[in-house]
Amino acid sequence: MKKIIVIPNPTRDGGLAVTHKIISMLNTLGISAYVDASFEIVADGLTYYTELPSDADMIIVVGGDGSVIDASAVAIKLDIPLLGVNLGKVGYLSELEPDALPTLSRLVSGEYTVESKMLLCAELVSESGEILRSEHLAVNDVVISQDRDLGIAAFCVRNGRGEEVNYRANGVILATPVGSTAYSLSAGGPVIAHNLNSITVTPVCPHSFFNRSIVYEPDERITVINTGETPLNVSLDGRGFAVIKRGESCRTYRSLHNLKMITFSESNMFATLFRKIKFFENQY
Repeated sequence: MKKIIVIPNPTRDGGLAVTHKIISMLNTLGISAYVDASFEIVADGLTYYTELPSDADMIIVVGGDGSVIDASAVAIKLDIPLLGVNLGKVGYLSELEPDALPTLSRLVSGEYTVESKMLLCAELVSESGEILRSEHLAVNDVVISQDRDLGIAAFCVRNGRGEEVNYRANGVILATPVGSTAYSLSAGGPVIAHNLNSITVTPVCPHSFFNRSIVYEPDERITVINTGETPLNVSLDGRGFAVIKRGESCRTYRSLHNLKMITFSESNMFATLFRKIKFFENQY
């Protein structure tokens, strides 16, 4: 590693103190840091950029899981790995806590692993089958829910073979293996090992005795059709994507791209999950 993009989060990182420590540590290790020119940071070994540097080797993002998800778009575009430094609550997508920054020295010694995470694509489809909007990526999940604060969504979940399940529910979550430990888990969905590529479909508070998740193979194409009168919101990783009207649908499938993430941990994802959950529970 010779050149690293550092993405700060001023909201989480007061005075950019943690960001400054990271840049100083990278400089000590002989690694140049790139930072967006909109941030005012004074440190040795720092280069400002106005356009994304194409020669960067990786990205370090400071913040919570939302910051990691936002930075993932840059990592995918440049096809380089991402490392999160957690300043959020649980920080499940982040590899390091601020007190573990000396671990960055392992970037020089090569004592790390690059893991490839499956992503989802979502596209908006008209009742006639015309693609209205497409190729938007989700790290965690695609969520479809009612457009109003109160009310029930009516929709049909159809797989690539035309097999259908009809629901009346608050919504439905289509999650990646990484996303299986996010909203889908809160809605009662299963925890999926991150190396077991799949798409997990979890209904949210369904008005049915069939309230179980369905785990599909990763290359399945899943279409959620709005069968009710109420428009349905489609969000990707919590960010608004589209509104589907009656008869319109959202088609979700595996992306050709993967998100590369750096890990220093020798433990598996279940150990990380339990450690993060225990940490979160101890805060309350």
